[in-house]
Formats: sequence, structure tokens, C-alpha cells
Amino acid sequence: MVNLSTKQKIIDLLQTEEGYLSGEYICQQLQVSRTAVWKVIEGLRKDGYEIEARPRLGYRLLSSPDLLDPAVWMTNLQVKCIGRNSHYQRVLGSTNSVAKELARQGTPEGTVVITEEQTQGRGRLGRQWQCPPQAGLCFSVVLYPPVNPMEVAQFTLLAAVAVANALGRVLGVAARVKWPNDVYLGGLKVCGILAEMTAEADRVKYLVLGIGININQTQADFSNMSATSLQIQLGRPVSRVKVLRGVLEELDDLYLQWQQGGFAPLKEMWKQSALWLGEPVLVSGLQRTWEGIMEDIDDSGALILRLPEGDRKTFYSGEVSLRLK
Repeated sequence: MVNLSTKQKIIDLLQTEEGYLSGEYICQQLQVSRTAVWKVIEGLRKDGYEIEARPRLGYRLLSSPDLLDPAVWMTNLQVKCIGRNSHYQRVLGSTNSVAKELARQGTPEGTVVITEEQTQGRGRLGRQWQCPPQAGLCFSVVLYPPVNPMEVAQFTLLAAVAVANALGRVLGVAARVKWPNDVYLGGLKVCGILAEMTAEADRVKYLVLGIGININQTQADFSNMSATSLQIQLGRPVSRVKVLRGVLEELDDLYLQWQQGGFAPLKEMWKQSALWLGEPVLVSGLQRTWEGIMEDIDDSGALILRLPEGDRKTFYSGEVSLRLK
């Protein structure tokens, strides 16, 4: 069986070479047999890669599918932890469910679980998260942060900042983060984040960050008029692989910053891109709704609301939802 690194290297060679690449050259570079190279090429063709083969010239890549196969996106990924290990299936019920099972088995920190189509995705407060085949980006990341359960909300905010930063760096768009777990573009939701954990009384055993980004959905894909996709906002198809690489690199960088400096610097980053900070908002719980000014977040990531009478009230992400007044 050809290992994953061989597949990655052949894709990388084909993508970096404008002309033909001889089979002999590939064999020399990777120290594998011609038969092994041929098997990888045939496998890539089955995956949707259009590869031309010419006698005495070799192979030439004509087009690539927008697949989330780790052999594609792990090539040239600049990370220290997040994304160095992966679990990929074309169709999954829920990437978070698979990631939690892998975490229970002790998978390395930073493992990414990813799929082309998620059939049983879920968001916060029991909501569904739809991900049509090869249109969105649905993945989960396994972390083992040495924190207590009350601090887990920090990582939802960290992930939201990572997504916003990546969209700005990769696509040049100005995304905003909505407390506690959404990313907005053009006033509409483009990304949702779900953090799930298993913990003892004072220690998190593992944390799974589920991230769903609307990439190439059309307006017909949305029943919720408050949602959008990158394709709708930009007016053109967007590479899911490029967005994924960008998010994983930003997430890796921010997680390293958290490990070195705690939540304080990340809190300031979040506030710089926060949606509705300083504006009148409504905070809705199961029994009642509060109105006030969205004033700040505390050091655990909880929302601080300035009530009309001047008092401040703190809300935790599992309790409530937020909307503009």
C-alpha cells in the first residue's frame, strides 16, 4: 500500500511543475517504483484529478478537484500542532462525534477530523448545521488544554478569531466575530463553532472544536435568511482547501500564543473584531430576555452586559443567545 506521504509528494510535484513530469523523475525524487507511481496516479484520477499521460514525456496535471483529502491540504501546511494528524471520510454523520471518540482513544493533540459531507451536524443549543456535499467546510479539532471547564469558552472565541483572521488573509474580506461562537460577513452568518468537552471536576480531559464554514453554497441552499456563504459574498467560487489551510494555520498560531501568554492577548484580538461591542443588544435565555449595552467579555470569555439601570450582568455561552436590539 502506498503511504499518504507518497501521495502528498506526487500531488505537490504535479502542482509545482507547469509542463510534463517524467515517471522516472518522480521515482528518483520519492525513491519508489514506477508501479507505485502508476497506482497513485490512477487513484488520483478516480478522485477527480485530470492527469494527462504522454509517452516519453510523462505526466501533466490539467485540473484538480476541490477535495478535502489530507494528501492535498496537508502539503505545505505551516503548523506546529493543529493539522499534523488527520482523519478523513467522504461522508460523516458528525465530525465532532468522531473527534470525541478519537480523543477518548488518545489521538494526538491537533488531530483534524474532516469530511466532504456532514449528515448529522449540529450547532449550539441543539440547532442543526447543514453541509451539502462539497459545498461547505466541516471539520473538528482535538485539543488537550490544561484548563478547568469554566475556561473552555476561551477556545470558542479563539477559534472565531482564527476564522476571521484566515478569511482576511486568504480572501481579503473583513469578517466579524459574534459572541459566543459565530463569524459574520456582510452582516450575515458565514461560520459557526461548537465546542464540546469531557471533564472532571476541575480539569478538562479533552476538548473538541467543531467548525463549519459556508464556502460555495448558493442562496437556494439556505432556508435561514440570516446565513450566507463566501461564494455569495464574493460573487465567485472559493477554494475550500485554501480556506482550510488558512484557518488551521491561524488556529495553530493562536493556540500557541494562548499556551505562551494565556487568554489576555487573545481577548484583545477578539474585541478588535467583535460584532456589536458597545451597541444595544438583546440577550435571550429560556425564561426571559435582557436588554442593555454589550460592554465587554470577562477573562473566561463570558459576556458582560450593561443594564439600563447601570448594573452589569454576566452571561455564559451555554445559557443564552445574542442579537442586535
